[in-house]
Amino acid sequence: MIALSATDVRTCEACWNAPVTAARHTETGRDLLCEECAEADYPRRVDLFPPLGIYGLPARKLTNDGRHGSGPPKTPPNLGPPLPNPAPAPSPPGTPPV
Repeated sequence: MIALSATDVRTCEACWNAPVTAARHTETGRDLLCEECAEADYPRRVDLFPPLGIYGLPARKLTNDGRHGSGPPKTPPNLGPPLPNPAPAPSPPGTPPV
């Protein structure tokens, strides 16, 4: 059995099913694997906190053309019914708005 710290994963990083029983040392760190995955030399399937993301999320590049799209804001396709004119009277104090 290998010594695990409080922050180490307890489930195999290759199959995500079996408990960790082996450690494989690589140039990028330590892979915590079950015995079967270590003997078969399976690659680990997770990167915990890589430089540009968490859990193997791909790195995305932000562009300067706006948050959700380029160009000026657009109105929604269906604006719904018009607002009443004149506006309704406010609800009396202590009652929920209608």
